[in-house]
Amino acid sequence: MQGLTTIKRSILIFCTCSAFLTGVFFDYSFDKKLDYWIHDSAVVFQHRTEWKHSGIVVLDDGVPYSVGRKQALPLFARATERLIEAGAKGVFLDARISKEIEGRMPYAQCIEKDGSVQWSMPECSRSKESQCLINNSELGNAPLKMNQGAIKSFSIAPYLGDMNGLPDFLLFGWEAAEAIPPEGLAVSDRLVTLDSPIARWLDLSEDHAVHKLVALSQAGKNLEQYGIKPSDDLCDSKYPCRQLRLSFPKYKVEMQGKRLILPVSLLASCDNSLALKTAALLKNKVVVLQTTAPNESTDLVITAMTTALFGPGLMTPGAQYVIDAVETLLNQDAPESPTYSIKIILFVCVAIMTVLVGMFLTHIFLWYLGLFIFIGLSLLCFFNPIIQLWPVVATMLVYVIGAGQIVFVHLTVGFKEGYLVRKYLPEQVHVMLLSLRENESFKSKRCHVVVLMSDLAGYTTVTGLLKQPELVLELMNDYLEETSFVLQKKYDGILEAYVGDMVCYYWDESNEQERLQIYTKALLSAIELRELQKQFFLTLQQRYKNKIDAESLQKINSIIDAGIGITTGNVVMGDLGPKYGIKKFGILGDPLNLAARIESLTRFFNTDIIIAGDLLQAIEASGLVVRRLGMFKVKGRVLPETLYALGCSAEQRFEANNVEEWAQWLEEIESGIESERICPDCYRKDKNTINGWLRRNLLKDDGVWYLDEK
Repeated sequence: MQGLTTIKRSILIFCTCSAFLTGVFFDYSFDKKLDYWIHDSAVVFQHRTEWKHSGIVVLDDGVPYSVGRKQALPLFARATERLIEAGAKGVFLDARISKEIEGRMPYAQCIEKDGSVQWSMPECSRSKESQCLINNSELGNAPLKMNQGAIKSFSIAPYLGDMNGLPDFLLFGWEAAEAIPPEGLAVSDRLVTLDSPIARWLDLSEDHAVHKLVALSQAGKNLEQYGIKPSDDLCDSKYPCRQLRLSFPKYKVEMQGKRLILPVSLLASCDNSLALKTAALLKNKVVVLQTTAPNESTDLVITAMTTALFGPGLMTPGAQYVIDAVETLLNQDAPESPTYSIKIILFVCVAIMTVLVGMFLTHIFLWYLGLFIFIGLSLLCFFNPIIQLWPVVATMLVYVIGAGQIVFVHLTVGFKEGYLVRKYLPEQVHVMLLSLRENESFKSKRCHVVVLMSDLAGYTTVTGLLKQPELVLELMNDYLEETSFVLQKKYDGILEAYVGDMVCYYWDESNEQERLQIYTKALLSAIELRELQKQFFLTLQQRYKNKIDAESLQKINSIIDAGIGITTGNVVMGDLGPKYGIKKFGILGDPLNLAARIESLTRFFNTDIIIAGDLLQAIEASGLVVRRLGMFKVKGRVLPETLYALGCSAEQRFEANNVEEWAQWLEEIESGIESERICPDCYRKDKNTINGWLRRNLLKDDGVWYLDEK
């Protein structure tokens, strides 16, 4: 930041820090909550396409509708035995059932090839009174009866009601009950949340079915890598959790492909070989048993697949949600957030880029930067295979705060610059330049103008007498305020420059239809300017008596005066200055030089205003009077110019008789005649000047005065 002013550096540092801290605050306070709208879409976009370690068994159409949910429990027990026998690692029954079973109802034992059911029927025995006593069927005593090999790899969702204390043999039979561990078979199937009812999280608690299935899948292996990480969240204020990667919901049996959903009717077939062949599809995998059909709505979960933008809008079956959680944990592909250090670097970089672009480039680049940041973060969310949960909203807030502050700074500076522009740039030029399109430069153009230049006589002597620069500046400001300001306020003159004691104004009269009106305006402004100058000089002693000593004031009052020169001609209007430096808008051309020469001639004649001949056409309209001074070729000019003194008929030096006598005397002089005419006494100064130039042979045969001095 070398070369910047202290104020600019302070603004840059403040804006950068405040934008950065805004991002940190919102990211820390809301974490990923602000970004669910894009994170969900990104997770759906990078959905899971394969269940490498797991599969599902569902109640299918192969089980007749006459078989109720409770009656189908033995089918899932038989399916579990076949799965474990075929090499499955573990089985979880995702159903809440009661240990208090209705033993006297028929239970389905297996499914025949023709689709019929082998039933386990209640038994009838005679009482002493020869009455039929209904006894539990064989499976009615233990509807989930299975062998010890299967029970060791089996788990079930929590039982309905407060039934954990009831004996397990009521469900699993005596043989299996002996192999059940002391902690029992029930594991949690809860869905955890984090400030949202939408299910996005896998529960990492050790009592959860996901943990159980992962442990069974990785039996004998180190499970530390599947444990809790520092980056994990805390759901429901007590459960460690991690966001999971979802697969598209499926509502039908799928026996081929990368996501298997097998029918229980085949796994519980009365044909053992057919059942084992089907079970072999899930060899070395863990299995979730779903006691409902895949398209039933009794166990559906609202997930990102339901609510995400551009998602399928489908609810996820509970068994598939458990499977996706298991796969997420085993594959270690949970959508993750970048580390906090990376977030800090991101916020710092965005804050710096935003502030620098906003400060030093045009606003269009600031909008492009915001779009680039948003698109870049979105692409990271959608296409990064693992680190998808980027802080989009927090980062955009960094951008918005940084950009907002810089725009505010620009507006503040703009208001100040606007004030300065209005203060230091003529209004006509200001309006003309504002009409340009953005990034469009003013193209230089030729135009015809009237130039008025006024200069103080004795200015150098005055500055020497005052000595203090502050007094000189005060004197000049008072002088310009009370004299030349009228040219821009009343007569629409365009300020070209203040150079020391010299002031220069011009009028653009390129429009020939308005030329006479502009000429008149320039002539009248010169008359009023001269009157204001006289008034100012008369009040000098009174105005500065307490600031300047009396002797100096007396000398200043005796020598200070002003002259005015007006001319016309072609100039070039445009930018003046280096390409990459500070520029000045102005005009260049011969009229400026001529006006300066004309103004200097007022020192030699009894007149305060001298004009060029082109302005004569406006004399009648202005009601003013002129007196010809002669044709002059001033220094720096090739062509001569006829010049006239300008004034009012009420002045003695512009009375008609005096002007006529002066004109006759001057004509004789210009003709080479030694005139014996009496020149009016009011022109004594003019006569002495002319005679002096004659002695210096400045009048040539062509009747032109060739002046070699400025």
